[in-house]
Amino acid sequence: MGAAEQAMSGVDLAYKILKERKTNAYFRDLLSEVLTAKMVPARLMMHAMAELHTQINMDSRFAFKGQGKWGLTEWAPLPRASGKSENSEGTVLEVEVLLRRAKLQDVQQPDEIETGLQGESDEPA
Repeated sequence: MGAAEQAMSGVDLAYKILKERKTNAYFRDLLSEVLTAKMVPARLMMHAMAELHTQINMDSRFAFKGQGKWGLTEWAPLPRASGKSENSEGTVLEVEVLLRRAKLQDVQQPDEIETGLQGESDEPA
């Protein structure tokens, strides 16, 4: 790595490394590569690793992939309604919201069995 990489922030350098590799990396390997490229002295390595790890956690460009691996969020597939066409997503979403609201109302309305009432009459039985 050259002088340009040394001038970059650690997070930007980590992003560049992942972008060039096009694959996930173990966080410790990624952090070590970044800090080595930035020529961080060995006595400051642990503190610098902790700081860089925190910065990566807070940066929305990075995504934790599990098992200690990090990747880029831009690699994640975009969520899509299954079996629906691309141009009807807004309509599909509205229909799903309406269906969920109807189900919620059904759940919130007591049944005849639950209340023991068969009708809504004010007259005593």
